[in-house]
Amino acid sequence: MLFLLNDKVIEVATPEAHLLERWREIGCGDPRQLRAQDAVAFATACYRDQIEASAAPNPVLYADIAALIIAKTGANSLILKPTASGDVEPRLRDVPPLVLEAYQRGAANDQVDRIRA
Repeated sequence: MLFLLNDKVIEVATPEAHLLERWREIGCGDPRQLRAQDAVAFATACYRDQIEASAAPNPVLYADIAALIIAKTGANSLILKPTASGDVEPRLRDVPPLVLEAYQRGAANDQVDRIRA
């Protein structure tokens, strides 16, 4: 399943299985006990910590966030919109799969062009 996290398209084959396998490493607690609102807050905090650390993109973390949001909300997109106070406002969306596939192909082409330059 494809998932859009801001400007990144992440592919997670089986989100529920991924989450059940990795929830201890993720640190979100037992996902069966987690409410959707708590999952969104946890995913937002994880992403913000990654960005604030100025670390290189972490594909495993992005897949973990995607699996968590898909499993707990059913949404296939989490957009973290910056606010005037410097925080972020999470927005869940259900983006048509064809749009995600097209965006994924376009992003891959952009990366190839950057490598060649």
